[in-house]
Amino acid sequence: MELSREDLHFVVSRLPKDIKALMKDRGVILGGGFIRATIAGEKPSDIDLFGKSKDQLEAAARALKDSRHGCRFHESKNAYTVLSSSRMPVQFIHRWVFERPRDCMDSFDFTVAQAVIWHDGVIWLSACHEAFYRDLAARRLTYCAPIRNEDAGGSLLRVRKFLKRGYNTQSPSLAAVLARLCAAVEWGKIENEKDSARVLCDLLREVDPLVAIDGLALVDEHEVVEGAV
Repeated sequence: MELSREDLHFVVSRLPKDIKALMKDRGVILGGGFIRATIAGEKPSDIDLFGKSKDQLEAAARALKDSRHGCRFHESKNAYTVLSSSRMPVQFIHRWVFERPRDCMDSFDFTVAQAVIWHDGVIWLSACHEAFYRDLAARRLTYCAPIRNEDAGGSLLRVRKFLKRGYNTQSPSLAAVLARLCAAVEWGKIENEKDSARVLCDLLREVDPLVAIDGLALVDEHEVVEGAV
């Protein structure tokens, strides 16, 4: 399934010119919250870009950094992030790389996040989950249980963020998110409820590169931030 033609052009029109040029020239893919937020009339918090390899994404990130005066470049376990004081943060997510845009789409954890846009050298193209529009209209979180290298508690933390934005989730999806979290626990080594709480809390690590990556602070390429490794 694809985004409607109107929504495709609307989202592309809201991208900064240098990001559109980067997508055309470097072949990176737009995914994540920018698409959902723009279509839903929300305020996007950042721009997430994906690609085929870490080298491709680093080259694209550094090209953007070099073209923007006074911006900062951060490298974390998940992403290269270009930060400018007056512009929306741009994240080049290298933890997951994809040969095809639709593979990127399938990697997102909720249907309202499963939408991607790319440029094939001639025209703008898109793909989205068949329930994308239905769930977005209902502001409903439907968990997709993606098969990927991820932190067990990442989706549960994202549920919390979505709830704050007025989204809702029903029991089957919430149960599936909790099952993903619990599957990472070695229950045979836990003796009591207090220990269970501690282990589960440790698994609820922040996964947003703008906040921290797996509990680690962001690291600027020219400085070491206290607490980072």
